[in-house]
Amino acid sequence: MGADSILRDLVTAELARSGEAGWSVEAADFWCRVTPDGYPMPEQGWKLHVSATMLSAPFVLAQVARVLIEAGCAFKFPAELGDYWELLSPHCARAQAGKFVTVYPADDAESVRLAALLDEATRGLPGPVILSDRPYRAGGIVHYRYGAFSGHRTLGNDGFYEVRLRAPGGELVRDQRTAAFTPPSFADSPFQPLARPSKASVVMLNDRFVVREAIRHANRGGVYLAEDTKTGREVIVKEGRPHASSDLGGRDARDRLAAERAALDDLAATDGVPAVVDYFEQGGHAFLAEELVPGLTAHRWSEAHATPLGPDGFGCAVEKVVPVVSRLVALLREVHRHGYVFRDLSPGNVMILPDGQVRLVDLEYAAKQGTTVMVGGTPGYLAPELAPHTGAFRQAPPETADLYSLGALAYFLAVGADLGLAEDLADDEVAGPAWGPRAADHLARVAESNPTLAALRPMVAGLLAEPDNRWTLDACTRFLTELEQTKRAQLELEQPGAPRAPQPRVTANDLVSDGLAWLAETMDDRPDCPSPWPNITYGLEADPCSVSAGAAGMLMVLPPEQAGAVSRWLRRRLAEEDVWPPGLYAGRSGALWALYEAAEDEESRDFAVRAAYRLPTDHPSPDVTHGLAGCAMATLRLAIRADDPALRERATEILQNLHDARSSYEGRPQWQTRAAFDSSLAGTNHFGFAHGLAGVGTALLYGGVALGRADWMETVREVAHTFYEHADVEGDTAWWPFRRDERESVRPRRPHWCSGSSGVGSFLIRYWNATNDPAALELAEKAAIAAHRTRWQSGSVLCHGLPGEGDFLLDMARFTGDERYHRWAEDLAGCLCARAVRHAGRLHVPDRLGRTVPTYLGGTAGVLAFLLRLRHGHPRLWMLDDVIGRSP
Repeated sequence: MGADSILRDLVTAELARSGEAGWSVEAADFWCRVTPDGYPMPEQGWKLHVSATMLSAPFVLAQVARVLIEAGCAFKFPAELGDYWELLSPHCARAQAGKFVTVYPADDAESVRLAALLDEATRGLPGPVILSDRPYRAGGIVHYRYGAFSGHRTLGNDGFYEVRLRAPGGELVRDQRTAAFTPPSFADSPFQPLARPSKASVVMLNDRFVVREAIRHANRGGVYLAEDTKTGREVIVKEGRPHASSDLGGRDARDRLAAERAALDDLAATDGVPAVVDYFEQGGHAFLAEELVPGLTAHRWSEAHATPLGPDGFGCAVEKVVPVVSRLVALLREVHRHGYVFRDLSPGNVMILPDGQVRLVDLEYAAKQGTTVMVGGTPGYLAPELAPHTGAFRQAPPETADLYSLGALAYFLAVGADLGLAEDLADDEVAGPAWGPRAADHLARVAESNPTLAALRPMVAGLLAEPDNRWTLDACTRFLTELEQTKRAQLELEQPGAPRAPQPRVTANDLVSDGLAWLAETMDDRPDCPSPWPNITYGLEADPCSVSAGAAGMLMVLPPEQAGAVSRWLRRRLAEEDVWPPGLYAGRSGALWALYEAAEDEESRDFAVRAAYRLPTDHPSPDVTHGLAGCAMATLRLAIRADDPALRERATEILQNLHDARSSYEGRPQWQTRAAFDSSLAGTNHFGFAHGLAGVGTALLYGGVALGRADWMETVREVAHTFYEHADVEGDTAWWPFRRDERESVRPRRPHWCSGSSGVGSFLIRYWNATNDPAALELAEKAAIAAHRTRWQSGSVLCHGLPGEGDFLLDMARFTGDERYHRWAEDLAGCLCARAVRHAGRLHVPDRLGRTVPTYLGGTAGVLAFLLRLRHGHPRLWMLDDVIGRSP
């Protein structure tokens, strides 16, 4: 689906045909906006959406444009036809899916009038139901909902800008964009309501299957756990919505479900796929009922079976992994023998039964060899030769594509993590496609600390070779048979695709120099720019001033020649906007901290101190990233650095309010974000540093030491004992729950700063430094071992990955004086280097989605902060160790 301007050409032609003048047609980013000059765009109201399929989109737009141009009404549509697939794809957010044309009527009466005209003009044209809206007519493609047009842009409590609605009383409320029709209570609908079917307390499908729960919802349709009333057994029921995920080949979710049913039937003889129980249509939707396969997905199986492997590794033991891989090889051979390629062999699509047998599930991509298919699959498991063609129609790939996926899956089972080799955007001497020499070199690094991968390495390297050199399934069987018989840790076999010589290795210094250069090259240094760097995160507009995703996070790693311009921009933006959410990372207190530390002039420092008085002294969120704990830390730091007694008193007030906001859980203190708070974090009750107990405890610890508050220190002692009681000690490692109500049976091991061992350990080592409590040091040491041992399982970003865990290891070296922790931090830096890719001449460490972003918590600035600290040994950013007089 190549980019083209067919949609814009249609609208331009219609404007010319109608003879209408004074219209603008402007394409920006995803959307093309069509607006008559001087159009009185309302702030909010009843907007219209018209859906379409990929094939019907040009016809729908032609009909819609004619009506709207004649009516003089503004509207928008995707700038390129290919872009519309993003709103139709199976995994598109259901609240956005199918919204092809958005119409902005001038008032309620015009909305009703245009809905009728558009419905008549598009009658008979296909398009999916838009789940966030209500259809104007049952079976039609015109929909309506109440929402923001221009709206009221405001910085929300989560650190992102939102367009909000104004209620009759003047307050700003969220424009609820959910996968259900949810107009605000004050919006009276001008439309004639459709007869809505009564909601039955029990959902029965095909007069046979009673739905018990929804396993997941998706644009293409839901997946449900149901009871088969004929047999009394539980089954899985998959749904295909009409016209949903309809591609340029005309195939929608129903067609894909029918193809999956055919594949299940064809492969039933392998005894390696779920049995088809029923296939039927109801209300225009397709449903596939299939056998419920007992057991765990490979992903969950890995979480359940991963353990420390010797003194330096983490993963699954070889005696557990080899039988599973052997059965996968045998099953994949059967799939190929039946003329199919599976195309999506990945941890979520493999079930491991209690007896160790394996099944393949979710055969959405399974295809007969030689047929035409849309290229797709799970990133990281899709063969690199196919990845550039995702979304395009090609002949079904050869069996070698499944072999690459098998190698990536075997790696996952051994290590407990994805291969993590993002595709390079430029083929050069440092890195290339995630196969052959690059993959072999990565395997060699990981195998040094993982004996299971060391045993499987020849086979995995062979499967991850270039397409023509990949091991065959017969070669895999011979290798695994000998491995199971001999139980040797390494085998030397003469096979195609044997590991090659290591590739030139990236160093931490390379990442630092290229990362800083990239930040400088991409910085917008205009004084009036909206942000020095792009700050769109996961489709949301982040606060450009914040530490998390804005200028403050980048400012603290920049050299002076760039820092001055960013400091001036930051000061100007803070003064002009005059909005002060409290959080250290997602709010504005961290921005003041960064401004004070990085500014070269007293005027900017004075501004930071004066602005600190604008920060709130109480808040519904107690955490570090978004709330009161972070605000207290920043205010206290500024008060100490500026030697400002009045600001010190204000920091005391904030800390006192934080202290008093605690409640009790099982006799120990807790800080829960208020349930009614207007935030996605409402009601959270976490253990970690970013949003929970470790961060709050650290703020009170700093306050107790700096301000001499014995009562706060007593509360901090109780926090420490909470961590003692909830520690999950496994050998010489320690782990903690994510939140208070997390069930132990589903608890994965998390080493992360935001919600795991390194965040809790960051509190414990500081508590030990202040109190000499040996229990704190013992658990901090076990947390450090956990962070080091899981380095190959961890991500690449500071919030939940290697930079944050590396910072904790450097804390351990700093507070204990034990150099092994510094060596361990260097090991984590080596993991970052192993994941580096080159784009536009610069090395980057991409995130889990393969993206490169400049931000602190989720991108390059966070990586640089850790690597610069590793190089220079300066104190940890966003901590007070260097100002409270307790640093070693």
